[in-house]
Amino acid sequence: MGPLSKIVAGCVGALLLAIAPACGRAGADTHDQTTDPPAWREAMRKFEQKLDDALGELTWTESKAEPVAGMLIPADDTPQAAARIPSQWTPLADAPATPARAVLLIHGLDEPGDIWMDLAPALVEAGHPVLRFDYPNDQRVHDSARMLLEALRRAHDAGLRDITIIAHSMGGLVSFDALTRDDGYAGDFAAHEGLPRVTRFIAVGVPWNGSPWARYRALAEIREQVTRMVLEESWDPRPALDYRRDGSGQAGPDLMPGSALITELQARPWPEALPITTLVGHISRPDPAGLEQLADSKLLLELLGQEKLDSLLADLGQAAADLGDGVVSVNSAGARATDDLHTFKVNHRALIRHSPLDFVTGQEPGGPPGIAVILERLEADRAQQDQ
Repeated sequence: MGPLSKIVAGCVGALLLAIAPACGRAGADTHDQTTDPPAWREAMRKFEQKLDDALGELTWTESKAEPVAGMLIPADDTPQAAARIPSQWTPLADAPATPARAVLLIHGLDEPGDIWMDLAPALVEAGHPVLRFDYPNDQRVHDSARMLLEALRRAHDAGLRDITIIAHSMGGLVSFDALTRDDGYAGDFAAHEGLPRVTRFIAVGVPWNGSPWARYRALAEIREQVTRMVLEESWDPRPALDYRRDGSGQAGPDLMPGSALITELQARPWPEALPITTLVGHISRPDPAGLEQLADSKLLLELLGQEKLDSLLADLGQAAADLGDGVVSVNSAGARATDDLHTFKVNHRALIRHSPLDFVTGQEPGGPPGIAVILERLEADRAQQDQ
């Protein structure tokens, strides 16, 4: 097998392995280090070594482009533009006009850029202007919140007055920090000088109490970089190992249950009178067809051996009982009190995104179930605001 074939095989392996920790046992945090490591951790080590060996056979002369960051707006007002990848959105500062009212989308940890590709066009089709805030997605939450506030102040200066925040995963913590920190909204979401008014907060799989998966974010980083390669159609395999070179992943410790950040945010009250809609995933059972596909994977068999592959499949089978949506527990995602909470039998991303990369833990056949709830809430809010 030539080096390029090895890299392609490695990328396929990354896509398969990226789902493994999301379905690993929550009890892995207390794993006895004197015993054999969990199957997915052994797979990660072997995958990295094999891909690194393949990359070592090639010489690279070009560097890949850095991901887009900041406040972005679709290139035009069509749903098709809103469905495009982040690099095909326009920096808000370069747009011909800034909407006075918009839905602001804020992604989570190690997000490859496709999480909004179903929701954003649905919002535009329903008549809601859309913005997205992209940021270095493995830096500390406090730093990301500071970047968000800076972007919101610039957008307010350009004419943005009202926003609905839709935050996925860690993006909810970033947003909540901005809403409650003293140098931000300081809890005054309705009339804070120099910042747009926040009319609703929609939390999609937000780990309010943290997530044990944060300890094992290396595989999510592989998934992010490989997915970016596919979305951008660059087919540059170097991003698959970028997680070793793009910083120390400061967001991981922030998201651990009981961390200083989680403890600090838990102590802050929810801004009074700010409506919150919460979407929670709870996997009822792994998709048997997906598990069979993993069981038949020659690549995983080569990486792990039959015994450890069987162990990995057993870990996947425990996902529903242990980790809620596969990444965030039901208790963590529903920790902020609200009477507008919706639970669906889907995984962490499938709440708002249909993705073939998430086949193991299941998705609803009718599409991402959270989108309908979001559109209903926004329509009701718009009708009230227009009265």
